[in-house]
Amino acid sequence: MEYSIIDDFGLMDLDVEKCRYLLQILDARESRKSTIVASQIPVMDWYDMFKESTYADACLDRLLCHVYRLEFKGDSMRDTKS
Repeated sequence: MEYSIIDDFGLMDLDVEKCRYLLQILDARESRKSTIVASQIPVMDWYDMFKESTYADACLDRLLCHVYRLEFKGDSMRDTKS
């Protein structure tokens, strides 16, 4: 199975051009190939990252439909103080 990984999703706002590219990628993969998304931003805040609401609706519909969602809580594994 072929899959793609979007890592650190949400570290920057998505202007219209980035929204367009993301939608093209997600649309091409929908129901055919897996896409893994890793983000430190809670899913409920993803909509606000998009500069254009139509793209937000379209992208999030494709990202959040038929998903396995895992949420992890806890300290950072990069914390070297422990």
